[in-house]
Amino acid sequence: MNRLTLFALTVAASTLAANAMAQNRPAAPNRPDFSKVQETSTDLGHGLYMIVGAGGNTTLAVGTDGLIVVDAQFAPVYPKLKAKIAEISTEPVKYLINTHYHGDHTGGNADFARDGAVIVAQRNVVKRLKAPPPGPTGAPGRAAPAEAIPTRTYVDKTTVSVNGQTAELMHFPNAHTDGDTVVYFPRANVIATGDIVGSESYPNIDVAVGGSIDGIIGATDQILKMGNAATQIVPGHGHLTNKAGVREYRNMLVTARRLIAREIAEGKSEDQMFADKPLAELDKKWTANGGVFAQRFPRLVYRSLKKQG
Repeated sequence: MNRLTLFALTVAASTLAANAMAQNRPAAPNRPDFSKVQETSTDLGHGLYMIVGAGGNTTLAVGTDGLIVVDAQFAPVYPKLKAKIAEISTEPVKYLINTHYHGDHTGGNADFARDGAVIVAQRNVVKRLKAPPPGPTGAPGRAAPAEAIPTRTYVDKTTVSVNGQTAELMHFPNAHTDGDTVVYFPRANVIATGDIVGSESYPNIDVAVGGSIDGIIGATDQILKMGNAATQIVPGHGHLTNKAGVREYRNMLVTARRLIAREIAEGKSEDQMFADKPLAELDKKWTANGGVFAQRFPRLVYRSLKKQG
């Protein structure tokens, strides 16, 4: 096999893997032009970095013998994410932690694994990557490639370590999904929340796999108990935040729940509730950068409350 043929086969395989991972989301948000994406990093101190590119935010912990990465963004930006990590440290990525199964956080899984990383996640992530649910239009989800499946899983709590850094992983059930992980780095006093917390927009609630508004509120309460007043918080999407920002986010969630529960108590259908615009005041802040999921948030809260009765 000549080099040109081998290169063509490699590109084709990478494209198929990228397409498969991209379809693990329950719906397609406004996808960026990946060719224009630039990865940027923020030094959080004590060897921790927040990296923003395409998809969910990435957290990087630098040890003296290896790296821990939280969330892998979309598959097509892996070369850019890899290059940004290499600018910060030339140590190998030993662990990639998935905060949940959606493709904007797990898209780079297969590439990280091929480069030697062990993928770590709550055990339900494996189930969802292998058999993702249909999207809101009914289109079937597409299973992730074998290389993208986490090989180290846990149920409630676990830790992963490199020399100089430890990540404490905690599962909060039925929040954003049924397989959410929150990661705490005690040395740097940094929390990576995945999509349980967003600093600029309403969250997506993946009701189809057990996500719920009450679960997100409960998980947010637990996050507020972690760390201290100086804790830095890397949300799933949006800018770096802190305890004050998470409290504001929690207040929004509680207010939205109360307003939509009132619509349900009045016997309103989902469409009637949506037409009433019960979250009009909250929308002024929380739909600004949220894309399609922010627009769907009232419906997702409604479905979550109706599902739990």
